[in-house]
Amino acid sequence: MRIALTGTPGTGKTTVSRALRERYGLTIIDVNEIVRAHQYVDAFDDRRNCLIVNLTALRAHRFQRNSILEGHLSHHLDVDRVIVLRTDPTTLERRLLCRGFSHEKAKENVEAEILDVILIEAIALHDDRVYELDSTGALDDTAQRAWEITQGQNLQRFVPGHIDWAARYYDA
Repeated sequence: MRIALTGTPGTGKTTVSRALRERYGLTIIDVNEIVRAHQYVDAFDDRRNCLIVNLTALRAHRFQRNSILEGHLSHHLDVDRVIVLRTDPTTLERRLLCRGFSHEKAKENVEAEILDVILIEAIALHDDRVYELDSTGALDDTAQRAWEITQGQNLQRFVPGHIDWAARYYDA
């Protein structure tokens, strides 16, 4: 089984992946590392300060079975299950600014998080095999819940729709 661990930049994909590897022995594949190593890049977007990935080439890559594909593009790949990490926008903005993101880039990613961009893409591609997980809190809790999803446990707890940042921040 291949599982995508995806989310807006700053939601904890790498940190949670590391915990899943260290605590549960799961095989983690860094999708961004694959993109760089195999040069699955079409261009660099100077305005947004990011790579434009060749998704066709990335999708054609032969990924190992029984692994977690970690990265904000992993939900675009052929996977059996998708975990979308979600983070409270205030916490997310703080994380991104601490990483050195510009205010404009941090705002763009916070808005994407509030609008459920990654979640909506994942559902469009994988329908009922998508699970969302609030990664705002303690790593131990997040890693435990991610482990449950990888094992197919308590999946009903994690179906999309229980995290609504828009209602919280925009009085929707």
